Amino acid sequence: MRKTWIGVVAGVTALFLAGCGAGDPQVSGTSSAARPTSTSRPSVVTPPSGAPATAAPATVAPIDTAPGTTAVPTTPAQPGPPPTPTTGTVVLRTATLSGVPVPGVPVYLSLQQPCDPASHDIPVGETTETQRLDGVTDTSGLAVFTTVTGCYRFGMTAPAGTDPVPEGMHSLFLVDQGATVTGQLRFQDAAPEPAPACAESTIETELGVDPAPAADIGECDGQWAVISWATPGDNQRIITRTSGTWTTYVLFPHTTCWDTATADGVPDSLRRYFNC
Repeated sequence: MRKTWIGVVAGVTALFLAGCGAGDPQVSGTSSAARPTSTSRPSVVTPPSGAPATAAPATVAPIDTAPGTTAVPTTPAQPGPPPTPTTGTVVLRTATLSGVPVPGVPVYLSLQQPCDPASHDIPVGETTETQRLDGVTDTSGLAVFTTVTGCYRFGMTAPAGTDPVPEGMHSLFLVDQGATVTGQLRFQDAAPEPAPACAESTIETELGVDPAPAADIGECDGQWAVISWATPGDNQRIITRTSGTWTTYVLFPHTTCWDTATADGVPDSLRRYFNC
């Protein structure tokens, strides 16, 4: 019985060892084909039943950079604020040819575009008015405007009773920031009022005498007068105004009698200047 069990165990053991040897790696020197190598593939995780499948994240291509540097993402430049227009000052002056201010004159300033003020030229027929400024000259004959640089035409509405100089189209050019440009609008000088006939300047001018010494006009009615000057000697005279000009009637001392003077039209107010 004991021998029988030993033989059974030995047989089972032999069978077990034979089966294990079949799965062992082959001993070197055996001729057996090499096993094919499987290609690795990305693993896909199967979501639980009912859950949506999640795609694998996309691969981002690397940014080429120089060795040793770090790529910095660029941000588009933001547009800056629009440039502030440059401004200056325009002064319009209304005055006579001799420089006397003419106040209370309506004036205007007209911006012409397109035009380059640096050229100092407004092409005829190629520009239009894009801005108009109006004002009135003050007691000094000035109207002041703060405005953008550019090419301008300017003008005025001449008040009644004035005589503007016919000068055609007026233009000016405001080129630089902060600059001041002046435009002139001119008038003829008013004709001087005729001086009174008895004025010293009138008498001396028409008599043709030296105006330097002070004159003493004793009596004057515009037609006859008595005049003398602060100079040595007797320079008194009676003068008369005929044909719009003073002339000497008699110099002192004189010998003209009153009868003659009366006949010549000498007024009674001058009677004491005659002897006979």
